[in-house]
Formats: sequence, structure tokens, C-alpha cells
Amino acid sequence: MKHLINIESLSIDEINQICAKALDFEKGIRKTNHSNASVINMFFENSTRTRLSFEMAENKIKCNKFNFSIDTSSINKGEDIFDTINNLSAIGMNAVILRHQDNNLIEELSKKRYFQEISFINAGSGTNAHPTQALLDYYTIKKHFLDLSTKTITIVGDVAHSRVARSNIALLKKFNMKIRCLAPDYFTGEKIDGVEYYTNLEEAFKDTNIIMVLRIQKERIQEHIDFEDYIKNYQITKENLPYDVFLMHPGPINKNIEIREDVLETQNARTILNQAKNGVYVRMAILDTILISQGL
Repeated sequence: MKHLINIESLSIDEINQICAKALDFEKGIRKTNHSNASVINMFFENSTRTRLSFEMAENKIKCNKFNFSIDTSSINKGEDIFDTINNLSAIGMNAVILRHQDNNLIEELSKKRYFQEISFINAGSGTNAHPTQALLDYYTIKKHFLDLSTKTITIVGDVAHSRVARSNIALLKKFNMKIRCLAPDYFTGEKIDGVEYYTNLEEAFKDTNIIMVLRIQKERIQEHIDFEDYIKNYQITKENLPYDVFLMHPGPINKNIEIREDVLETQNARTILNQAKNGVYVRMAILDTILISQGL
């Protein structure tokens, strides 16, 4: 695996191998030292969980970690991003962790020729893909449910603007999971084959095992949204949350919009912090796999 651009390019075996390696890292069974590898984090959008869990993962696998500052870089002087990365390759960077608002830039960059071999890991591309989030979500789910083909997940909220939803749907379809999306019409977006769509919360939550709540992507929304209507009909509360459901959220949470704050104090919500914890091990596994593919 030279790059990780999207979920669609991964086989079931590759997904399971990443998760098995992540579990070995979590248990302390696997130890690795990539002190001869250099990895750079390039984040053109804000991030807490993804960026810091990548940095933690880089520290744990003992690679040389660099953080790229957009504001003080030559990109602010007009340098093309390809030229920037080609120079990073020449300097000796082996892998780029890249988050960007453009849907297709990371894939386009991964197909170009560089001074020396360099790998790309997609840390979030526009509204299109967030493969490492989907992998850590799958890892979190798989540790709790052995057979996903008998389980139902309901993804709630701003599906239209969510790269997390797209990547999770792409991954969970590979494992024949029953997938539902619950959203008002203005958050539904283009419908995906094999997914059931609901506008009624009670119907969508019937017999569901996992509820994945999405952040409302305020920074990507152009049209006016009636948040009072959304809160009334789609906010997760103690009253509408099934008792034994597995509750997830990629973060950050818009408290008292997507989820009422008191729900976050329940046992159901402990999964959300476990997602953040699991992100370190999964990203360790991804980095380890890609650096090994380069012989590093």
C-alpha cells in the first residue's frame, strides 16, 4: 500500500490487516522503529483529533515528524502545491499527511512523479473522503460487534457535506452491513445505492444497533438552515436514543444541536472518546504499512 487516498481502493483483506495491526499496537504486541523515515503533516483545514492523533502515531512509531505551516510557507508566495511537495520529496520527506478543502487534489497529486518516492495519506479531502476516520470507526465497531452483516447502522445529520459519511458508507458496504441515513431533505444530498434513506427519526432508529451522528458542516453550507427545525426533529436526546445503542460521533460536536449535552454523560457516549483513542492505533498501523512498503 503506497498511498491511502480513499476507501474504495482498499480490499477487505487490506482493511482487516490494518485493523489487526492496530490491535497489536494497542495491546503492545507490535513494536516498530521507523527512525529512518520522515513524515510531514500538511493541514490546509483546521483539525484537532486527526492532526494530533497522527502526530501521536508518528511519535509512537519513532519516525521523524515535521509540521508544515501554511502561513509561513512559500505557498503564500504563490508556489504551486505540486512544486512544494516535489521540493519536500527532494529534501527527503517520505510521506505526506494531507488535509485539503479540494475534493480531488490529493488523488491528483498522488499520480504525479516526484524527485524521489513519496507517499500520500488522505487526512480529509473536501466533502469527498476521510479514509482514516472510516478505518478507525470500523476498528471501533469491530471490537464490539463480531458479525457486522447482521447489524444496522444509522448515520444521522449532515450527510450531504460529510466526507466521514461517504467513507464510512464505502467501507461498511464492503462488509454487507445494513446502512441507513437519517436526514432532512436539505442534508440528504445525492443518494447512494445500497443505503436506505429516512426523514423520520423513530422509523430510522427502529432495530438499529449503531447510531453515527455527524457534525453539521457550517463552514461548507451556503444556504440558510433552520436549526430550530433540525433540533426539534433530529437532535439526539435521552428520550429518543435507544437504550443499548452504540453511539458514535467523529467530532467536533456542536453540543445541543446534534446531540443534547446530557447525552454525552451517558454510558452510550463513551464510544465517542474511544473513537479518538482508537484513531492513534489505526493511524500507527496505516503509517507502518506505508513506510514498510517503501522499505523504511
